[in-house]
Amino acid sequence: MSNKMNRRIRALLNVLIPLLFAFAVGAVFALMAGYNPLYVYYKIFKNSFGSVGGIMQSLGFATPLMMTGIAIACAFKAGIWNLGVEGQLYIGAMATALVGGGYFGIANLGLPSWLHISLALLAGAVFGVLYACIPAALKAYLGVNEVVTTIMLNYAAVHFTTYLVKVHFQGSATYDSTNMVMRSAVIQKLNVNYRVTWALFIAIAIILIIWFIQRKTKFGYEISAIGRQLEFSEAAGMRVKKKIFIMFMISGAIAGIAGGTEMLGVNKQFTPNFSTNPGLGWQGYFICVLSRQNPLAVLIIAIIFGAFRFGSIALQSEIGLPLDLLNIVQGSLIIFYSIQYLNPAKRFRSWKRSSAAKAELN
Repeated sequence: MSNKMNRRIRALLNVLIPLLFAFAVGAVFALMAGYNPLYVYYKIFKNSFGSVGGIMQSLGFATPLMMTGIAIACAFKAGIWNLGVEGQLYIGAMATALVGGGYFGIANLGLPSWLHISLALLAGAVFGVLYACIPAALKAYLGVNEVVTTIMLNYAAVHFTTYLVKVHFQGSATYDSTNMVMRSAVIQKLNVNYRVTWALFIAIAIILIIWFIQRKTKFGYEISAIGRQLEFSEAAGMRVKKKIFIMFMISGAIAGIAGGTEMLGVNKQFTPNFSTNPGLGWQGYFICVLSRQNPLAVLIIAIIFGAFRFGSIALQSEIGLPLDLLNIVQGSLIIFYSIQYLNPAKRFRSWKRSSAAKAELN
């Protein structure tokens, strides 16, 4: 077996082993709650993939995760730990909801649907970028650790958007929210009975564009080089500070679009804490880690996460299984994924040599 094949097998096992351990932890908690874990996982799988409706619902839940996953992955590829996608998503969602809801006199312009949707999503992308520029500037020019700033800015975004809704853009007399999105700004569903909208194709297009940039362009090569060896990249004249800014901006734009598509296609208005626990941005982080920043893997894992979420929600309504099981499995994934079970190729080869030597002695 070639070394290349060995590396692929180890990479696959380093994904599958944490998954098995995480599901095992979930099984323990399912047993503690009085449920048969085999039945639970079977029903989740059946609800998600056992019918056309289940697949459509799963894709609907997966759509924003594709975008938050790739938003984080493209930053991580450059060695930038943008953990602020949740906050950038909130800011982008708020901007999109205001433009889509007809604020600032937009309701009187009579915009055609394609233009209104485009402007609303553009607003989400722009404000996502602006919010991402804060930690970008702090890292690029002051050397401030982006992990700290992005995490803190997540909370700032949640509270700031809540303040804006309650004080300046209250659209409902019964609960905190903006105005409903105008009909001309609604992203239509593929089927009115299911969650999935045409935003699915926006998400897939973004992933394919990022994949092309990473694999086929000079810029993608330089970003990969920066992520692997920052000092070498600076010495080679790759203008690292500028590229850190660019990657933060790309990541923030995608996060803003992710929030925007949820406003226009699913929620139809901005409500505080719309991003359900543990949050679309944080679930994107799980997806990014599991995919090892591979855009095509982000697509597949996001669909799996979306299916697991829909299956869990459906099972909650059927047998009352707590939705916290999903959060337990996702949290366990990160813990187990931090261990490289079959990491060093050298160790693997030395194990093969020792095994072969023992076989010869016997």
